[in-house]
Amino acid sequence: MHGAAGVREGAEALRALRVAALALALGACRRAPVEPRGAIAGAWLREPELASGFELRADGRLALLNRPQQSGLAWSLARGELALSLCDAAHPDAHVVVQLTLARLAGDALELAGDDARFAGTYARARAEHVRGVLTYRERMALPPDAHVEVELSREGVGPVALAVFAPEGQVPIGFELSVPAAPDESPRYSLRARIADRERSLWVTPDPVAVAAEAENAPVLLRFAR
Repeated sequence: MHGAAGVREGAEALRALRVAALALALGACRRAPVEPRGAIAGAWLREPELASGFELRADGRLALLNRPQQSGLAWSLARGELALSLCDAAHPDAHVVVQLTLARLAGDALELAGDDARFAGTYARARAEHVRGVLTYRERMALPPDAHVEVELSREGVGPVALAVFAPEGQVPIGFELSVPAAPDESPRYSLRARIADRERSLWVTPDPVAVAAEAENAPVLLRFAR
């Protein structure tokens, strides 16, 4: 009798262990999937035109491609929701956040859903090139605490293609970086205008457009004091 009871108790204990293991497995299945942050990072152009889009940089910064009316600031991805933080030259301190749902991400195809018609849609993975440089000026004057930087990039024969608006992290020289869709079959010519301003006026500006090149070591851009 004692032996039979022991067998029953052992069987019940085994069933309990199996139920617990099943519960753990179901709980793991219900957990939110790992966000594909690494998979979504990179440049994307919206279909079917493949003319404009954005670059989600690995460090969390956002660059807009062929969208010169606004400047990308940052991006984040959580629970399948992609947030894009933007601003424009007229309102550098007013950051607008566009919320989009990650509807599909498969290899080089991306689909975003949302109410903002500028960004919702399907995208194809692309390659971006970068125009990098530094801004400086001759005057021995410190930047005011509310200063912001504007850099507008233009392509010869096309016009403005990129804009960067940001608060400098320190004094000059101030680094900048803009993104453009790669042009493998040609070498576009670019020029930029830049200014450092406070809330009321321009402080330093480029008197004339400055020629720059993508993926090159560009010379420092010298700004002139705006009197």
